[in-house]
This record gives sequence, structure tokens and C-alpha cells, in this order.
Amino acid sequence: MEIMSVDTVTRSTAETAAYYETVLGLPVRKEIGAVEVAVGRAVIRFREDPEAEGDQHYAFLVDDARFDAARAFLEAGPGLLGDGDRTEFEAQQAWNARSLYFPGPDRSVLEVIARRDLFPDLGAERVSGAKASSPYAPGAQPVPFGPADLLSVSEVGVAVPDVAGTADRLTEAGIGRYPDGSETFSPAGHIDGMLILVSPGRTWFPTSERVAAEPPVTIVAQAGAASPGVVPGRYELAPSRVLVVRP
Repeated sequence: MEIMSVDTVTRSTAETAAYYETVLGLPVRKEIGAVEVAVGRAVIRFREDPEAEGDQHYAFLVDDARFDAARAFLEAGPGLLGDGDRTEFEAQQAWNARSLYFPGPDRSVLEVIARRDLFPDLGAERVSGAKASSPYAPGAQPVPFGPADLLSVSEVGVAVPDVAGTADRLTEAGIGRYPDGSETFSPAGHIDGMLILVSPGRTWFPTSERVAAEPPVTIVAQAGAASPGVVPGRYELAPSRVLVVRP
């Protein structure tokens, strides 16, 4: 279920555009009252709403071989969010992934996530002069982390009043439900794209003050090889929160 576009709101398009353009170096297109950010093949469109409530969460996919480069880039830039002394997080076994969290614009909680199952045969860092099968070729020079290393929008956080019920409905449509959910938190989707369903008022990990609310959002996804069995269609997650899955 590859996420192709997200349409939502931000309290400040100027702040959001400046962050994604100058801090992460991503392509940004500005228009009156809105801004579009390109992440790989995906686009996030933010419309300005100064009265929007709550804080948002997005995760961006990186190759596991570029994870250390991502850490160095983020430490030198926006900094990392942590839980006590921990700033690197290994996911549950079912995820086979690891993450770094960092502060985004408009109080958002951003994440880079390396999903190892998406790159089972790579195992190589992008280095100058090194082949994919040999990440430590003699004399290879590491390539600095950059916007091209953010491969896609891997996760979108969505607050819904009935987390379990919404996850059940998506499961019936072939949109997988991960086993480590709860009544207030349920990841739904696949390794190529996922919704993080949470209850309004829940804080976004690993913070204690950035809180999920219920801003409008429309997510358009593409069913793909990594998400077999997904039933294309339009799914009303909650009022003004919609998932559209294309064949």
C-alpha cells in the first residue's frame, strides 16, 4: 500500500515550507495558502489553517544501509527526539525495522524508518566506487545523507475516535493490522505504507507533549506487490479523514 499523496493542514505554510526546503532539502512547491512537499514519489500537501489543533506524525523510509548516515545528518541538523537516553528504536519483531525520531515543523513528530524487509538483497551502503554486494569496498567514500535518501512516506499518523473498530474495518479490506496494537494505538497497512491509528489526545512517541488531534486528511495509496490482497476503494476512517486505495 504505497502512500502516494497526503492532503492535510498546517498552522503555518511559511514555517512548513521553510523547514522541508532548508532543513531536509526536499523539493517544495508553494502556492497561495498551501505548500507541497515531495518525498520520493509521494507528495504531502499542507493547506494553511491557523486554527488547526494538535500535532502530526509522518515517517519517511530510508535504506537500512543509510541509517547511520541519517543519524549523523539529523544530529547535525534538527536533532533527535529520545526516550530517556535512547534515541534509536528497534521496532517489534513483526516490523523488522528501526527508527529515529526528530522534531518537525508546526510541532510535528517526524521519523526516519528503515524497514529491512523492503531491502533484503541490498545490504550495501551507497558509497562512491562500491558495489551493492560489497558495502565496505577498499577506498570507498561514504556519500553524505541527502533528500534523495528519503525514499517515500512510510507512515501517516491519523487520530480516530474508534481505533480498534477502524483497524478492524481496514483489516476486512486486506489492509493488514500489526499485532502490537491496543485500544489507543494500531498500525494498519504493510511494509510499503502504513497508517498509525491513534486516539485523539494520545501523545506521539517519544514525546510527552506533542499530541494527536483530528485535523482533516486525505491519504491516497497504491496497492502493490508488498501489499497483496488489498481491496481498492475509498475508506472513511472518521469525519474528514479518508483513505483512498487505488488498484
